[in-house]
Amino acid sequence: MATLEKIRNKSVLLFVIIIVALLAFILGDFLTSGRTYFSDPTTVAKAGGQKVEYQEYQDRLSRLSEQQRGRTYDADAASQQVINDILLEKLFKQECRDLGIVVTDKEISEAMTGENLHPAAYQTIAYLSQQLGLPAASGADVFQAMSQPAKYGLPTEAGTQIRQIWSETEKQVEEQLLGAKFYRLLGGLFGYNNLDAKAIYDDNAATRHISYVSKDVASVSDDDVEFGDADIQAYWNAHKNDYKLNEEMRNVDYIYVAIEPSQADRMAAQQAVEAAVAALSEQPGTEAVQTDSRFSINRNTTTAAGINDRRLKSFVTDSVAGKAAVINQTNTSYTIAKVLSTKQGIDSLNVTMLSAQDPTILDSLAAALNSGTRFDALVDNTTIGGQDSIWASLEAPGIDAKLKAALTEATPGKAFVYTDTVNGEAASAIYRVNRRHAPVTFYEVATIEYGIDPSNETLEKLTQDLRTYVSNNSSAADFTENASNAGYSVQSAQVGASSSRLGMASDSRKFVKWAMDAKKGQVSPMLQDDKQSYLIAMAVTDIYDKGYLPANSPAIATQLRQQALNSKKADKLMADYAGKANDVAGYAKAMGAEAAESNVNFNSPVFLNMGIYESALQGAVAAAEKGKTVGPVKGNHAVLVFEVTDVNTDNRPFTAEEYGQRFNQTFGMGRLQSPLPLLLGKNKVDNKSLNFISPVGE
Repeated sequence: MATLEKIRNKSVLLFVIIIVALLAFILGDFLTSGRTYFSDPTTVAKAGGQKVEYQEYQDRLSRLSEQQRGRTYDADAASQQVINDILLEKLFKQECRDLGIVVTDKEISEAMTGENLHPAAYQTIAYLSQQLGLPAASGADVFQAMSQPAKYGLPTEAGTQIRQIWSETEKQVEEQLLGAKFYRLLGGLFGYNNLDAKAIYDDNAATRHISYVSKDVASVSDDDVEFGDADIQAYWNAHKNDYKLNEEMRNVDYIYVAIEPSQADRMAAQQAVEAAVAALSEQPGTEAVQTDSRFSINRNTTTAAGINDRRLKSFVTDSVAGKAAVINQTNTSYTIAKVLSTKQGIDSLNVTMLSAQDPTILDSLAAALNSGTRFDALVDNTTIGGQDSIWASLEAPGIDAKLKAALTEATPGKAFVYTDTVNGEAASAIYRVNRRHAPVTFYEVATIEYGIDPSNETLEKLTQDLRTYVSNNSSAADFTENASNAGYSVQSAQVGASSSRLGMASDSRKFVKWAMDAKKGQVSPMLQDDKQSYLIAMAVTDIYDKGYLPANSPAIATQLRQQALNSKKADKLMADYAGKANDVAGYAKAMGAEAAESNVNFNSPVFLNMGIYESALQGAVAAAEKGKTVGPVKGNHAVLVFEVTDVNTDNRPFTAEEYGQRFNQTFGMGRLQSPLPLLLGKNKVDNKSLNFISPVGE
């Protein structure tokens, strides 16, 4: 009873403990998988009230992957491009709805069935017209065949298939018509006025000849100016819009270890290749390496003229048949070559060929050819077809031995009927050998590739070494500071939710996810890419979520310090020389520099010999009065004193239309590479695609 009483008295406490534990479990799951609570669990990205849902994102990615099959492309970058494309489409359609821009059914019908088919519809209409046997591309006839397939002798399901193709084409046409209307409206907002046109004329047509003297900031010693962190911060404050962030960013220090063969692996590869060359030279064919999976064998029969690789051509023409040798060696592979045999043969011949729907007329066609009738007089491309005077190789892979013999023995200039059996049925055609090349030497060549791959021992050592380093340096500070002593090089990168990769590491978006999920100072475990091409470990050294990249960010710190220091030195030069003279010659004497002359065009990206990014100096020259000494003027790399001595327009007259068009090309729609920023306005893209990437670990 006493025990039951104790349990009863503590039941409330036990209940509270259970509730707290359950709540902690739920909160923990919320913190680690927050996207499944109070959010859009299927939303990949959103902006301006529009969303990219996971299924449409995945469908678009799958189509892109199918289109890129067999090609090398960056899948991570492509995934971000897909998000932008879908958002662009949705924001564009919303903008059109808001502006009242619509495409009517009549416009679509005219584009699909009218006399002048829309370019987006023409190819599809032409293809369907051809399949229906129509004499010309006709959207109206294709539409009728879709609606009344029986009238065209088509089954009902054919009409359904045409309807599906038609519907997809209509969508494309509607999108293009809508886009054309939108861009016409948008283009009007970027149109020039006379002031714009005149400004472009002044900037482009006018060349200003100046006399000048400059003093480079490098002439000022670092010790001659008081410079510190406050100056860097002040410079950042004045230029902070250059460092504006569109999303939260993480600064990551990372160690990248390429998985490459060790010296021991390379020595083993060299020994294996040397043994293979010796064995290939002693044994016939390629039997010596036939069963060794490390060697990839390719056989080819060709003439010397047909070999493009100069090393292989030299080997083939100079070597003795049966002997093998290494003809090429790179950092990752060896190429071995062996001439298996040689023979004399006809490289190629010029042939005329005819075939007929009715094989019984072939003899008369051959007689007509032999009597001098022209090839094009016999061919109607309906019941009789063929090819005239084409060059063909008798050593081409897959050529029938019987046909090869017939062409080899044929009398040049005489047509003959050749009959063979194809799939158990007789097949006949006319051949005429017009010309033959003289016999040449054919080489049967084997090229054997050996890839130098890292051994399991090498991979294990690289893996264990990096894993040990990470284990011994579990803070971001230690991770970065101790790397060089351990033989590693640390690189820095900045990543955000929309970053397609970590630094220059390929296929590394999953590592971006780790960085975005990690805390400041956290170090990752040893990680490996899916292709087993590199190992990586990283540490989050800082998190930037305040709207601007701070002055101490490693991405800009070095450059920012130099820019701020240059600015401080330029200020000193300005103070040293302001008012010291009245003309360029006087300033040249005061500065201890030589005066010079040059031509300046405002539109040129390069200013004198100072390089680019000298807009303040270019603007000062463009605005200066002729004959007036101006300066000193502060630039990024020097201070300048100058006088415009002449303005030359090469007698090119100003016309508002010509220079207005130039304005449009420079500042108008021509500069709008993508309308996405315009459609976004002040909205930002909330990229949630990292939520759909599985976490990485060891």
